[in-house]
Amino acid sequence: MTFTRAARLMLALLLVGLAGAAGSAARSGADRPEQTWTEISWPFLLDEWGAGQAFRCEDKACGLEARLFVRAKRGFCNCFQGVADDAEVDRLTDFEFLGGPSRPLGPGRAIAIGDRSGRVRSFAVDGAKAPSRRAVSLVVAKDCEALVATLIADREVAAAAADAAIVALLPRTLVANLP
Repeated sequence: MTFTRAARLMLALLLVGLAGAAGSAARSGADRPEQTWTEISWPFLLDEWGAGQAFRCEDKACGLEARLFVRAKRGFCNCFQGVADDAEVDRLTDFEFLGGPSRPLGPGRAIAIGDRSGRVRSFAVDGAKAPSRRAVSLVVAKDCEALVATLIADREVAAAAADAAIVALLPRTLVANLP
């Protein structure tokens, strides 16, 4: 069974919710418009994994400028254990999307989306020409197929806000019906 466009969109919606919760913690107020994520063309050169889907949310709608990149990686190394530890997240995350050196902000968390399991981990991205930014990598897998989503915001979001969003969105309330 392969990951379909619908599966990638469901994972994208998961991280869109995460970005929205983090953005609302960064900026509150009744005047904030509803979040609007726009699909954009894949901005990266093709590699062995091919193109994925890319989304953008502007500052007015999300409370911060955010980009989301989602793609399938078929035939990744660890078919038997899936995404069992942070080292596997680090191997599968597309760090070149982040635009600078990154460092983990702590250990990741185990997650399950439908019948796929994996991990989510937060990173700080340090750029020489830009202030520190926040990134979240979410990787779920089943049957040697990984779905990798990378969310990056234009500025650092309080770790507590991102952690609260992950706790609120992932464990109970968001279960995707992936193919």
